[in-house]
Amino acid sequence: MLGYLGGALLIAIVAVLALSSFGDDSSGQQALGTATPAPTRVSVGPGGDVSSISEGIEAAGAGGIVEVHAGVYDEFVRITQAVTILPAGDGDVWIDRDCAEGPAIHVYGGSGVTIRGIGIRNTGGPGVLVGDAGDASPPDHVTLDGLTIEHFNCNDAIFQANAGIAVWQAACCQTITNNTITYRTSGEPRGHGDGIWFKSTDEAPSGGGHYIAGNTISGGWDGIGGESEWDVHGTFDRSTTIENNTITDCWDDGIQVEGGNEDVRVTGNTISGCGTGIAFAPTLTGPLFITRNVIRNLQTGLYDNLFCFKTGHDYPGEVFLTENVCDSDGDGLMQTNGGLPTIVSRDNCFRTSRHVIRLGDAVPNGTSFDGDTLWTSDPERFVTWEGQRYLDLASLQSATGQEAAGNETPDCPLTLD
Repeated sequence: MLGYLGGALLIAIVAVLALSSFGDDSSGQQALGTATPAPTRVSVGPGGDVSSISEGIEAAGAGGIVEVHAGVYDEFVRITQAVTILPAGDGDVWIDRDCAEGPAIHVYGGSGVTIRGIGIRNTGGPGVLVGDAGDASPPDHVTLDGLTIEHFNCNDAIFQANAGIAVWQAACCQTITNNTITYRTSGEPRGHGDGIWFKSTDEAPSGGGHYIAGNTISGGWDGIGGESEWDVHGTFDRSTTIENNTITDCWDDGIQVEGGNEDVRVTGNTISGCGTGIAFAPTLTGPLFITRNVIRNLQTGLYDNLFCFKTGHDYPGEVFLTENVCDSDGDGLMQTNGGLPTIVSRDNCFRTSRHVIRLGDAVPNGTSFDGDTLWTSDPERFVTWEGQRYLDLASLQSATGQEAAGNETPDCPLTLD
């Protein structure tokens, strides 16, 4: 038997535990949990709540959802708060700017903006602009998914930031996935705006953490690129993944990862018809990982560039090339600027019509090439290493000790799609 005092003590303990578990609001009432209110939903267009997307954003408020009915909308959309914009499901949604100056959508501020499944065409500037130079509160965690962006940078201004998607000194963790970005739907596909473009600097670093995947990009300047190339926090800054994108017919680099490149990973992308496959001159910090990409059928770029990989500049960043396929006319790995980073190359396939590897300067300590499959159709240009030309694998191995387990054959053992 507990007795009166023992029973009272037990009741008191239970009461204290209950208050600890459920909390206590400022009025002394127990808080048993507050249900999260459903987001405000606003429909736009014929039969909807409002007639324009901009009105829909204002009506939905922060955290709201804007559902856009099928149709063509000629408006500039400015977003300053977290909102989700998506089609209502009754047909295609297009924002058509008729080549008016600027973007169709400007995500100026807000954390967690999401835009899915709509079409954007005929913009004088970029299709979508995220961030803005000088903005003190840049947007973060923006998701752009499943967009169709066509005929941006209407007048072909010589300005890479007039891209399909431009991320201009925004904050961290941008997600750009499954978009179809086409510079021109007819005529010459190449031009001066990037498909996807990022800007980050030491003065306004993004913080990285970006994810760029599953996009199909055709035409323009660089498929995926950015600036500043000379800042440790430049371009993608750090901790960014660029994977499983398909890039065709660009005038310069399929993928340009030039800047700090700390823990930047370029994986499983397919590039064809561009002047350069993947450019990493310079890599300031690294490590940069370039893995299992396929580069085929390149076409000479505006600067007469025709090579799968571009390297140069003697900054300390390490570059790891692993299990990539380079199958194209032109050169494989090409030095374009004085000095070299430390490159570790393993199990890549190079089948070219000029140099497989062309490095004119002394390689840094730690540089290591091994297990690669090397082939050129030009018997006078196999490998140039530290300025010395070697016409076959055996002579390269003997003189440099590189590619001890390499193979000189046109047959690639990799089966990457």
